[in-house]
Parts: sequence; C-alpha cells; structure tokens
Amino acid sequence: MPSAEPTRLTDDLWLTAYDSVSGRPRIGDWPLGVGLAAGLIAELIDGRFVDLREGELFRTGATPPADPALGPVLVKMRAEEQDRAVPASSAMASRHAWALGQPTVTGKGSVWSPRQQDGQNAGWLDADESAAWPAKLREQQRGEQDTRHRRRGHELRMWLSYLAYEGRAEQRVLDRLTRTGLVRREERRRLLGGRSVRFEPCDSVAAGNPANKVCIAVQGRRRLTDHQLLLAGLYLATGLHHHALATLSPDEWSWLADELSRRLDDTCRELLRAADSAVGEAAMR
Repeated sequence: MPSAEPTRLTDDLWLTAYDSVSGRPRIGDWPLGVGLAAGLIAELIDGRFVDLREGELFRTGATPPADPALGPVLVKMRAEEQDRAVPASSAMASRHAWALGQPTVTGKGSVWSPRQQDGQNAGWLDADESAAWPAKLREQQRGEQDTRHRRRGHELRMWLSYLAYEGRAEQRVLDRLTRTGLVRREERRRLLGGRSVRFEPCDSVAAGNPANKVCIAVQGRRRLTDHQLLLAGLYLATGLHHHALATLSPDEWSWLADELSRRLDDTCRELLRAADSAVGEAAMR
C-alpha cells in the first residue's frame, strides 16, 4: 500500500515525471536531474537548513535531518567546507595564483605570468619584473582573494550541476520514495542475458495527483499552495509542463503565469531562474 505520509516537493516532481505504465521518464535525464536538484535545495531552504543569497548557498548550522534525501546533501556541503579549510599545497597555491592572473614563483628568480595584455602571450618574467605590476591591481587581487576566503557559501549553479550529474539527486529521491512505499523497485531479466532495474510508481492515481491538483486549482481559479506554486515553476523550468499541465487553456495559462509572477518570493525566483538556465544551457550544446 502506498504511504499515507504527505509527499515532498521532489517526490511530487519525480512522480509526475515518470509514466506509471512504461516506467520511463517523460523528459530527458538532464532536465529531470536539474529539476530534482532544485527541488532538494528548495526543501533545504524551506526547512531552514540552508539560505540562498546572491547565487550562493549557506548552511545555517542546523543538525542535518534524518531525511534520506536531504541529510546526505548537507553532509556533503559540510565536507566541502572542511576541505576548503585545509591549507593548500604550494603547487595548488601556484595554480590558484595563475588562475587569478598573478605572477607565480617557479624557482631560480623567475616567475610564470600569463601575459594577456596588449596581445602578448604568456611567458617567462624575471622576478624583479613581477614587482612592477601596478600596485592598484595587486591590491584588487588581494581583495578578491580575501573575499573568497571569507565566503563560506556554495555556488548554486555548481550544486545544481553536481546533484543532477549521474542521477545523484534522483538516487536520493528514489531512496525516500521507496522507503515510504510510493515507488517499487522492479528487476527484470533481459532477453539476451543480464538484468535491468527500474523504479515504478506503486499507484498510477497517486502518481498523477500532484499535477492534477495543480490543474484543478488553476482551472477553478483557486489559490495555489506555496508547494503547488513552486512545483508548477519546476514543471516550467524542466519542460515537464507540456505533459503535466497540458489540459490548461490559454486563459488558464495566463492566470497561472500571473500567480507565479505575483506570489513567488525572491528566493524561489532565483532558484527557478538558475534551474531554467541550467536546462537551457544544456539544450544549447
């Protein structure tokens, strides 16, 4: 029997994305991965485990939840922060300096500096010549380094990619869905040998409920919950709206667009923009 527990945002997105008959996703792996990644981050923000400010995620210090989808993400963030706190080796420091366009000491009084000014290529400079860099530029670079070291955030764009890549976000969501009994693991023998594994919704009606409830609310011009509003935004960002909201008329689409425009807060807007951008950039490749 499917669980009676309320589903989370990413649970609803996954259930909408999968055909309960064929067991195949209705959108590509990458858009689905980005959508699920954005959903997990939205859940972390909603639970006040992280804050989103100017494209960066900041852990609040709250104890990671027992949730099998959210807990590992926070643990990974904390591990990344600990790695950043370890002093870099001299080799890593040199590579970091080169990336910033700074002279890099290589030994014997010489430095390697990327010369991109005035059409010059990178080349060898004497150590004394490196001191001739404009003082203002050196101060600016030191300021940029200090700012980087003070920041303890995690770049949203990179984390969306990390969680979407190789189905990391989906694996976490599936772990939660199987534990709550909403999804079952099916293992089948292949005709030519070997086995295939796929996950299927246990109940096709339950799987269709998230999208149906959004459509019914829009068609009745009823106020969507915050959960439904963000879910509709994820449908649009991933392209899943072509299936999930296919029954809406042009007037109903206009009403939904107005709801999204008026009621989404700045954090949700920033998250959805980042997800939409990640999906769009992949499509352009």
